Amino acid sequence: MFLTRVFYAGLCLCTALPALADGSAQHRRAPLSISADAGRNAAPSLTAFVRQVWAESPAVQGAKAALEAARARADGADKPLHNPSLEMDAERTDISTTSVGLVQTIDWSDKRGALTRIAGQELKAAEAELRDTRLRVATEAFEGLVRYSTAREMQMLAQRRGELMRVFIDAVEQRRAAGDLGALDVTLAQVAYSEALMAQAAAESERAEAEADLLAVSGVPADRWPTLPAELAPPPDRADPALLENLPQLAVLRHRMEAARARIALAQREGQVDPTIGLRAGRDASENLLGVNIEIPLFVRNNLKTLVRAASREAVVEEQAYRDAQRRALARLSAAQSRFRNTSRAWQTWASSGQQALHRQMDLLENMWQAGELTATDFLIQARQNIDTQTTATTLMGEVWRSAVAWLAASGQIDSWLGLATRDTDTNSGEQK
Repeated sequence: MFLTRVFYAGLCLCTALPALADGSAQHRRAPLSISADAGRNAAPSLTAFVRQVWAESPAVQGAKAALEAARARADGADKPLHNPSLEMDAERTDISTTSVGLVQTIDWSDKRGALTRIAGQELKAAEAELRDTRLRVATEAFEGLVRYSTAREMQMLAQRRGELMRVFIDAVEQRRAAGDLGALDVTLAQVAYSEALMAQAAAESERAEAEADLLAVSGVPADRWPTLPAELAPPPDRADPALLENLPQLAVLRHRMEAARARIALAQREGQVDPTIGLRAGRDASENLLGVNIEIPLFVRNNLKTLVRAASREAVVEEQAYRDAQRRALARLSAAQSRFRNTSRAWQTWASSGQQALHRQMDLLENMWQAGELTATDFLIQARQNIDTQTTATTLMGEVWRSAVAWLAASGQIDSWLGLATRDTDTNSGEQK
């Protein structure tokens, strides 16, 4: 009877070992490989996912509306600045007088040209703002997808840990009943099982929270969420400052700076004379009337020089804002490149040696338990270490993806990685391509 119980206890625990080994096998299948041979573009499923995210995003739709408004203002700025006026005059006394006149103010200083240049820069800023909004929304969706994928892997590991501890406590209780183990071993197993249940509950809560966040960010149903690609190209050796030219947020500030400079020219022309010329024809009793009227404003009470000073200071504000954003973007680019390089290097080290070591540890643990060379406490310590290592590896994989997304965002390459060159498209091209 004693041998039967011991055999049953060993059999129960051995059935738990494949559940733990599945976690190691998953990492042995290399869920993420970083190689120079990896495709430089994202999987089509990710591209389709981002298209749908853009279509569902209120922020993107708002940026499109802002772009259409900027186009309308640009079209209006290119129209003549002054409309003509029609004047009619009739007077009936002893002598009846009637006249009809046409009055036109002439844009002598070309204010229309200045307004056109301002509106053109504002239109370019709105186009860059749309691209920036799209890339920001795509970045948020990717970050949410990475968090959700990591949380799902963590939940699976927590479930395997719970299954292992449940079978382990059954085996320990069987051996305790057979007189092979003491009460301390049973208590230790119970505590480990309780800890596993708490970790599983926490992992399930994290996954539920990550799922809710991703749904809120993307607006895409969960059944249409893609999986992360299995391959990722490595980071470059250095952060090239030329990549900052691809950043739409810098383009927005650059065009706003140019628009502010164009407002200086407009302010200067506001202080220049635009004459008004009128032509009038009519009859005064039996006589024909023909007259010419010229009106010239005199800037004697207000020469509008304050407008020029204000516009000049505003241009300085926009220029400094651009320079500050450029400096911050360069620092962010360098930091993202370093972070991506460090995390990918750590993951490659794990993939090349750590995974095999974890697998060997699991095989050795199983063999030693079956041979009776491990106590329950030793087995528990080794098994928990194995699962903790898998958890750390999953966390590292998520960090690699987060750093990759941060690098793509900092270098302005998310759209090219997705195969969606939004900077060369119009308002609806992101969904039509």
